[in-house]
Amino acid sequence: MDFKVDTLGPCRKKISVTISPERIGEEYDKKYEEINDAVAMPGFRPGRAPRRLLERRFSGRLGDEIKNDLVKAALDELFEDKKIEPLAAPEIDMEALELDPAEAFEFEFELVTRPEFETPEYKGLEVKVPPIEVSDEELETQVDQLRRRSATLESVEDGTVQDEDVLIVDWKALEGDSVEARDDNAYYPYGRGVLAGFVAEAIDEQLAGAKLGTKATASVQVAADDPREELRGRELELEVVLKEIKRYELPPLDAAFLEKHDYDDEDELRDDVKKRIARAKNRQRDGLAEQLLVEQLLDSIEINLPDDFVEKELENWALRKRMSLQMEKVEDDEIAKQIDAAREDTKAAIERDMQRHFLLDRIASEENIEVTEAEMVQSIEEIAMAYGHPVEQVAAQFRDQGRLAELQSEVSQRKARAVIRAAATQVEDPSMLEDDAATEKASKKKASKKKAAKKSAKKAAKKPSSKKSD
Repeated sequence: MDFKVDTLGPCRKKISVTISPERIGEEYDKKYEEINDAVAMPGFRPGRAPRRLLERRFSGRLGDEIKNDLVKAALDELFEDKKIEPLAAPEIDMEALELDPAEAFEFEFELVTRPEFETPEYKGLEVKVPPIEVSDEELETQVDQLRRRSATLESVEDGTVQDEDVLIVDWKALEGDSVEARDDNAYYPYGRGVLAGFVAEAIDEQLAGAKLGTKATASVQVAADDPREELRGRELELEVVLKEIKRYELPPLDAAFLEKHDYDDEDELRDDVKKRIARAKNRQRDGLAEQLLVEQLLDSIEINLPDDFVEKELENWALRKRMSLQMEKVEDDEIAKQIDAAREDTKAAIERDMQRHFLLDRIASEENIEVTEAEMVQSIEEIAMAYGHPVEQVAAQFRDQGRLAELQSEVSQRKARAVIRAAATQVEDPSMLEDDAATEKASKKKASKKKAAKKSAKKAAKKPSSKKSD
């Protein structure tokens, strides 16, 4: 077979295939031999029927079979021997192809291929990472978390709502004067902004520092997938009355607590907790190092992508965004504006994700990385644990949706990132700790200002105007 490959653009090629009459003849000979051995012709023993008789009876059907076989053989040779890597199966109009045993069989098609790029040197890189430090505040927080597992909830008689309190409330959801849903003495973990499936951060804001008997109201948009079918997608008014404040009473770090958790003394407990924090931070740092190393590699090369694949992903994003905004009752004009405003940034993010995918796939291939069945099972177990679903259910979803190959690719790429990190030199940079601290502080300050602004706006709205009406 002869192949001519013309590049039409990034990741797009035109393939022209020519198959000689001799090769076509070989295919016919092989097929007629198979028929002669398998089919008993009247008056002839198996394998003894004359060729001309077989041709008169089977030539029409054989032409289509051989045409299909030749096209398949050409694609196999193209992909395996010529190292052409398709991203999608080519579209070939088999009905339009004509096969004449006496002439060369020629056909052509266009093909979308994987990006072609030189693999960058991914071993021996250097990356800056923050040092591992455990602050006293972090240590105390984790010790308190350990104590909280054995804590008891106690009522607070003459107090105000504080972070991490559990509130007992009566609530009702109304549409006008009609009560659509309600519950008395409901438990409400304060600070999460969610009550009985309603997202209502405004309730948290109004109950901050509140005393018993305080009332709070907020407009809520019920989710489209809410288990209460009669409420789905509706906008309701949520009214809440604070009935009781409960607060966690942490157990003391006494001998009984230490013995329960298998520690000889408080110093051993704190040392163990500190090591756990350090291990968790080290895993986070490894993840950061991998991320920075991959971005460093991407910045060093150019990976041209197939335009239609990028546009398809972009349109999928736009469709999801539109549906999400429609469920929030956003007007069509505003939806169009938001999508248009975010389109360029989203396209850049999609392109970067695709480039990252192709780079890590290439490295996984060059490292001969394989994904074992045990690793697949472990990944499914981790996903199930993260979402709180049974392992069997998650595994069935991946199988039924045909996503096992996608999961396998994710595991393979995760191992490729680990290879890059293991071969790199990590240099500790204390300034990265300062940057993280500054970012966290700025984020908290911004959130605090936003909360204060909301409260001020509400007070101003409630304050009567001093200006007399005309």
